[in-house]
Amino acid sequence: MDPSEPTPAKPRPEVDLQATGYFKALPTSSRVAGLWSQLGLLIGDRLALVIRDDHVFLILMAAVVGVTSGAAAGALLAWIGYAFELFPRDEGGDPLLRWAVVVGVPVLGGLLAGGLHLLLRRVIRQPTVLGIPAVIEAIARGGGRIGGRQAVVVGVGTGITIGSGGSCGHEGPSVAIGAAVGSVLARFFGLRMRWHLSMVGAGCAGGLAAAFNAPLAGVIFTVEIVFGGAIGGNVGTMSVFVPLIVAAVAGTLTSHAIRGEHLTFHAVQHGDGMLAEMLFFVALAAIAGVVGTAFGRAMIVTTRWFDQLRAPLWVKPAIGALGVGLLAALVSNELLGAGHSTLARALDGSLGWKLALTLGGLKLVTTAMTVGSGGFGGVFMPSLYVGACLGTVVAVIAEAALGPGVESAGVYALVGMGAIFAATMHAPLTPIVMIFELTQDYAVILPLMLGCILAVFVARRTYPLSFFKDTLRSRGVILGHEAEVEVMKRGHVADLMLPAPAVLASAADLETIRKASLEADMRATFVVDDGGAVIGFINGNQLARRMLTGELHAGSTAIDVMGTAGLPYLYTSDTLAGAMLASARSGMEVLPVVDDERHLLGVLRRGDLLAHYSDKVLGEQEEAVHLHGEGAPGHEVGLGKGIILEHLVVSRRWAGRSLAALDLRGETGVTVLEWLRGDAVLPVDPNAALREGDVLAAVGTREQFLKARRLR
Repeated sequence: MDPSEPTPAKPRPEVDLQATGYFKALPTSSRVAGLWSQLGLLIGDRLALVIRDDHVFLILMAAVVGVTSGAAAGALLAWIGYAFELFPRDEGGDPLLRWAVVVGVPVLGGLLAGGLHLLLRRVIRQPTVLGIPAVIEAIARGGGRIGGRQAVVVGVGTGITIGSGGSCGHEGPSVAIGAAVGSVLARFFGLRMRWHLSMVGAGCAGGLAAAFNAPLAGVIFTVEIVFGGAIGGNVGTMSVFVPLIVAAVAGTLTSHAIRGEHLTFHAVQHGDGMLAEMLFFVALAAIAGVVGTAFGRAMIVTTRWFDQLRAPLWVKPAIGALGVGLLAALVSNELLGAGHSTLARALDGSLGWKLALTLGGLKLVTTAMTVGSGGFGGVFMPSLYVGACLGTVVAVIAEAALGPGVESAGVYALVGMGAIFAATMHAPLTPIVMIFELTQDYAVILPLMLGCILAVFVARRTYPLSFFKDTLRSRGVILGHEAEVEVMKRGHVADLMLPAPAVLASAADLETIRKASLEADMRATFVVDDGGAVIGFINGNQLARRMLTGELHAGSTAIDVMGTAGLPYLYTSDTLAGAMLASARSGMEVLPVVDDERHLLGVLRRGDLLAHYSDKVLGEQEEAVHLHGEGAPGHEVGLGKGIILEHLVVSRRWAGRSLAALDLRGETGVTVLEWLRGDAVLPVDPNAALREGDVLAAVGTREQFLKARRLR
């Protein structure tokens, strides 16, 4: 396409090309949305002109995200409190009335949650679940793009679910809503892709910091769990890490302004026998590793069961809520809701061990029912609930074994809380920091560290995946380096197998062997016995070497010259991962595929294995440096020594002008390498006219790009 041709009517692009920096966004289908986008980019442009420093601008954006996500977390808590008052409560008295309220109210909340699922799916047309796994997936695969309307519905649903007695917590939704806030604000101000991901992480940190009143935990959680699950824990440079700190501080200060300064849990009493009790803390950690794994698996299995259940989408949350209500009516109302009162009793030592054992086991079940059926809420608080109950039981055992003077049940409850959380998420640092911030009790730090680390050690050997990764795996989402192995595990030998070539009888003479080796291009020719079973192979190169050195004589047969050492036998059901391992160990380029009687069915070539790996794994990964890959135009790639590769979207004020007229290189130092118009790659003609929406791939420093964005 010649850039000088008249401009045809431009169809609306299928991919939303965000403006790099602070340029005008491409036209949208809605006039209101277009005006809103222009307003955000105008504000971003003016801020950039005033600040004139990329890093200061990034910190300012992180502070805005932190305050907004903190306010969103505060609003969510206020809504949950209001929703709690909307639903009737069990006031005692008539047993039939108690059953009606304890069972009926959760079911009503489940029906309302089901209605919100229908709203998400049919009206907003967004995924039915927005939680931390969805945030991890969005960062890893979607460029961090999260819908704001979806987050609003999730917030409303969380209040309804918890307020009606659903067994879940608000902390997970607070994180997800914070991530959505970061994504929406990043798009509003037209930030680059790298900054977009930073703002999503900042929203996570700010949301959790505000929800728990724990800024350090917000930062560690985002690095260890969110970024750790999405991009392997590589937070890149300080341009990613600093926004997390700024947003966590801003979110906490906002939470203080809304709710006041407070400790989520008060410090517990301590005894004098901590060193003597380390064996019991080790036992607690080991049990927590198994229980935490069971906690996560229960939710995965229950979710799968509800997914397969033949019932309308809007009914499923009510079915789960019915189970929760029945258990609460039969056992205790303390199974309803997040369980803050039960946690407080466990920490002050007033929770009996029998009740703790019962509530801890049933809380696992009720949480699985609530979350698995589609209730809106997270698993943070329920995991702490189960851990506190487990710690209470172990404390009673320790006191019975060692007598008075041992650590209080509250200390064991705290360690149990951290250990279950760590085992469920496979993340030891977050609960250590979080519980210390929640109690500000340094005396518990040693058993807490020991418990969290050992619990993760046991959990990983019990089941290799954390709850979040297992959730993503159940949805068919494989992230990071795991994708490489998974692609090869999902493929089977039958997928790449070639038809069986000619084989040699064991009595074949030397001339027949020579002809067969030439036809096989000197690769492996397989030798079979009288029954047709593969018993060895002849490598053409080795055969030629032995003939030249005189090791073979005229009467040699196939059974005399064949090799058998290291010969692998593949079956059609074997995975491609196993085939690659067999090829590497044997050194063979052609592997036999046989049936149960070792009759040759076909062959698998090493080259085909490598080509499949290249296409399915390497081909789907982004190039380290690319000019027109599938990433959004705002993607920034560091080239070293301060030079970056970035895409610039042509704004209206540049449209109609040429590169020569703009003089980007002379005015700013930015050098254009490639010119994209839709899917077409145009020649970089300095005299051709630019069109609004063209994408220019260019290199330069951050300062030069900032100067280019201000170029008129």
